[in-house]
Amino acid sequence: MPDTKQDTDQLLQQFQELQAQPTCSECGTYEPWGLSSWCPQCGFYPKLGKCVGQTDMQGQSLEQQPQPQNIWELIPAWGWVLGVGTVAAIGLSVGGRFYCEDPGQLCLWTITQATIGLMMFLVGHFIAYLNAVSRSADFSILSIIVTPFKIWRPAIRRFPQGAWKLDLAVWGLTLVVGAFAIVGGFEFNSLFKDWGVKKTANVNLLASVVDQAKSADGEGGADNIEDALNDFAGGTEEEDSAASAAKAKAAAAAQAAMPAPEEEPKPEPEPVAEPETAPRLESDCLLVGYSALPNGTIDAVLLASSYNKQLVYAGYIRGSELPEDIRLEWQKRLPQLEQKQPFVKTSQVATWIKPRITLKVSSEGWTDTTHRLIKPQFVSVLQEISLD
Repeated sequence: MPDTKQDTDQLLQQFQELQAQPTCSECGTYEPWGLSSWCPQCGFYPKLGKCVGQTDMQGQSLEQQPQPQNIWELIPAWGWVLGVGTVAAIGLSVGGRFYCEDPGQLCLWTITQATIGLMMFLVGHFIAYLNAVSRSADFSILSIIVTPFKIWRPAIRRFPQGAWKLDLAVWGLTLVVGAFAIVGGFEFNSLFKDWGVKKTANVNLLASVVDQAKSADGEGGADNIEDALNDFAGGTEEEDSAASAAKAKAAAAAQAAMPAPEEEPKPEPEPVAEPETAPRLESDCLLVGYSALPNGTIDAVLLASSYNKQLVYAGYIRGSELPEDIRLEWQKRLPQLEQKQPFVKTSQVATWIKPRITLKVSSEGWTDTTHRLIKPQFVSVLQEISLD
């Protein structure tokens, strides 16, 4: 009996000594392990000599992370970079809108910005696709279009690593949207202003010119429109040359006999219409004649346009109202197109030309009685009529 009591006391003393010592030599915890062969606190496995299933503490104590004091501290660093770049892209669009005054510059800015933005977005999107393919076999090349958001999941999980791919894509998309929504002013015609590309006249004017050429031919039996136009213009080029030479000789003889040259008659004054508040209308016109000053400067150009599907004399524009480059160009071009008769019926006196040059004019509308344009103004030059 005494031996049993002594053994019990020894076991109790050993148990108390064991409780006084840490159960894990790695983390120093006193928590019993139970039936486990590793420390429940740090996962230390004595037989392997390392922690299993948990992060190695490396002698560092767990510290509570400081809590953000305001909403700005909740935004991570990569979020600030993304936001600042997006605001800068929007600012670039606003700056382009106010910087460009000419429609051509505005359109060129829009195309350039949209192209750069699209390239940035495609590069970022394609790199995100390569990252997704390297981590899963569920993606294919069609995933770029079919599941565009899904291929970004692997890249987003690794944030903030690789956040530049998202920055590139978002900034590019912002540039594209800003180019069309903010810069705007998309006038493709202004791009062709300096390239020598001109718009064609509308169908009504062309059809009226063709009908006028056919009616001028009458029953002469011209084979095609070009022949009809040439017949109406006074014959072939050889006949025109002979006629021009004869005309020049006759003019020289008449000028020698006359005491002084008479000033070339000018077109009759344009009928005055009451002022209107309606917006100006644009019309396509055909240049049919001109008058020049003694020094060769164009004084006025005479117009014809389609009215009720018929080609009629529509008025004139003063040479001083034409752009300087257009006036200088026509001073060289129009004498090469001279013909003897007007292409439209009119009582005006002028130097008539072949129906080749078309232009766009703006006016306050048509007069009711004489069917002429009210205060026509030059807008732009259109393509010359082709006889091919």
